[in-house]
This record gives sequence, C-alpha cells and structure tokens, in this order.
Amino acid sequence: MEEQTPELIAVEVDAELESALTRFPLPAGIQDADCNQEEIAQALNTSVNTVAKWIRQDGMPVAQQGGNGKAYVLRLSHCWAWLKAREAEADLRNRHNKQQVAALQASFLGMEVNDPQAAMTPAQRRETALADIAWSKAAHMRRQLVPLSDVLDLYEGVLQIVRDGLKAMPDLLEREIALRPDQVGAVVRICDDVLNKMSERIDEAELRERDVPDVDVQERWLI
Repeated sequence: MEEQTPELIAVEVDAELESALTRFPLPAGIQDADCNQEEIAQALNTSVNTVAKWIRQDGMPVAQQGGNGKAYVLRLSHCWAWLKAREAEADLRNRHNKQQVAALQASFLGMEVNDPQAAMTPAQRRETALADIAWSKAAHMRRQLVPLSDVLDLYEGVLQIVRDGLKAMPDLLEREIALRPDQVGAVVRICDDVLNKMSERIDEAELRERDVPDVDVQERWLI
C-alpha cells in the first residue's frame, strides 16, 4: 500500500518565488510539506529565532500567517528555494565586490586586473614580496659560495701562468726584438724581482702550513 501524504494548503506564488522554485527545487527524494517554524528551523539547520527573523525582516515566504496563538505555516519547498536564492545572491554580490576591489587595487599598484597579485590582500602581497626577497638573497648567496678546492685550483693555475710567463719573457724579448745580452740580463732581474715580491706577499699572508689543532673544515666558504 502506498504511503499517504498530507494535503498541502493552497498558496499563491509570485513571479520571484516561482523563479526561485525553478532554480532551486527540493533535492531528489524529498517530498514537499507544510511545516511550523521549529520544523523549518530543523530542516534548514538553523534556529527558531533565525527563522522568525527571516519571516519578520527578510521576507521568507509564508504559506499561512500566524499570530494570536495560531502557528505559522511554512511550505518546505518555498523556504528552501528562498534560502538558496538568497545565498546565491549574496555569493554573486560578494564575488562582484571582490572583483571590483581587486580591480581598484590593481589600478593603484599599476598592475593589470588579470594579474594574480592584483587579487591578493595586502598581507598576501607582503608575504609574497618577503618570499621573493628571501629567494633572491639565497640565489645571490649561492653565487657567492664557491668550493675552497676550486678557489685554490684557480689561484694556483693563475700563479703558474704568471710564473711561466715571467720566466720565458727574457728569451722571448731577445728573439722578438733582438735585445743585447746586458738588456736580457736586466729583464731577467726584473722578472725575478716580481716573482720574489709575489712570494714574499704570500708569506706575509701566512698561507704556509702552521701548527694548528685538527678541526672540521667547512667545505664551502663565502668569498
């Protein structure tokens, strides 16, 4: 035997409510019903006081007015559609306002409206800027960090080039510009003097081995 359902009272529906009912019907499997305020509050997961406020101030549709000991009658489908239409309107308004605020902020910052940063809050833009600064600083430091062994290899290679060039210079000058023996001797003395001064400068920097305790030497140095 089919389950009987109570007969619903006759209710006039205006064009606005009709549109809401079309857009937001009851979920599948839910039958319509005429409810009191407590039942509507439970159905919409809110309080009786909120339902009373919606009726009194916000225009929630009423199937039958209450008062003087007579309970309000609220059509379930009407209240559902009204609430969903109200939420959709609020969501549309919020999205519109956010878009216009973002557009105005973008104009202040000289950015395009479709720039993702234009929609950021000031706090989000600050966090993004700080992250970018930290990333740039880290990248800069990575460029400054060079393995010590690489530095030593380069240093030794450059010194070897200079030493070999100075040692070979007297013979080269003798062949290229036909220096006399006394002139070649002068060049030899000058080149030796340069090499001696370089050696003395290295000694002054105390780069020779010294008696120091064993420690863990870091592999990378900031130069």
